[in-house]
Amino acid sequence: MSIVKEHIGMRMKQYAAEWFTAEPLSRFSLSFIDDKLEETMLFGELTVIHYHMFGGKGADIDGAAAAIELFILASDILDDLEDGDAPSKPWMKVPLPIALHVATSLVTLSQQALLHATSDPGLRGELAVMMNAGLIQSANGQMLDLMNEVRSDEDYFRMVRDKSASLLVIACMAGVLLAGRPWHETVAEYASELGISAQLRNDSRDLLRWDEKSDFLNRKHTLLTMYLLEGPDEQVGWIRDYYTGSATKDDVTGKKELFLQACEQSGVILYGSVVSRMHYNRFQELLTELQADAIWKDKLLHLLAGDQSA
Repeated sequence: MSIVKEHIGMRMKQYAAEWFTAEPLSRFSLSFIDDKLEETMLFGELTVIHYHMFGGKGADIDGAAAAIELFILASDILDDLEDGDAPSKPWMKVPLPIALHVATSLVTLSQQALLHATSDPGLRGELAVMMNAGLIQSANGQMLDLMNEVRSDEDYFRMVRDKSASLLVIACMAGVLLAGRPWHETVAEYASELGISAQLRNDSRDLLRWDEKSDFLNRKHTLLTMYLLEGPDEQVGWIRDYYTGSATKDDVTGKKELFLQACEQSGVILYGSVVSRMHYNRFQELLTELQADAIWKDKLLHLLAGDQSA
């Protein structure tokens, strides 16, 4: 575990233990945080890096990073509860009302923790406005995703910018604001490009899965499934039948190899990789143009290089 990740995890637990005075709420929250600590702390580390990139001093940046990760945890819990596709997670093994209560409590805790990262009343106001605007944007995107009504490239990119990319903007901008700088449009733009790139990589993985998270078996409409469905009848006609409801899940569950063959023949994974790389390259271009500490810009690239290879 990296030193930064260790510090963030300690602060997440500290906040839950300090502010959740009801023992069951504290206990379940700490259990969920322990599960989160098995993963990367990408969002929190983005907050820390951007704070130093813009010369920040004096703020409780570890506390701010923990606040961001608490919200990401809450978002993950709510997403899993809504999709019902992560049975191994601890929040899926407790009664639904408890999981929902912990998730919504973590959202509030994350906002409280972020405001405690600085004693400057004006900066607290800026942070609150920024975070709340981002959360509302993400909620809009999540609703579009839940409705599964994406039918065009434009629909898809709008949904991703709202649902996923907005969270990266929050993480990066928290560091910028805590460094005493105003909203930075270039940072917001490249954070959004990163979010799109990451979502396309996730979509590629979920397209090829053959379990409860399979985008195909769940009839999810993504940029990649839409591309696949445009193929010739002899290759993807049966896939289209499944998406339109003419075929049932029982009709396709034994066709995993045929589905993977259709994906390979269509070039859909290569397509997704190319589009993802285009958005990542745009992020790199914008970062190169950014006037900020070069050492921390390099650290940002190093952090994301690991995420790209994951």
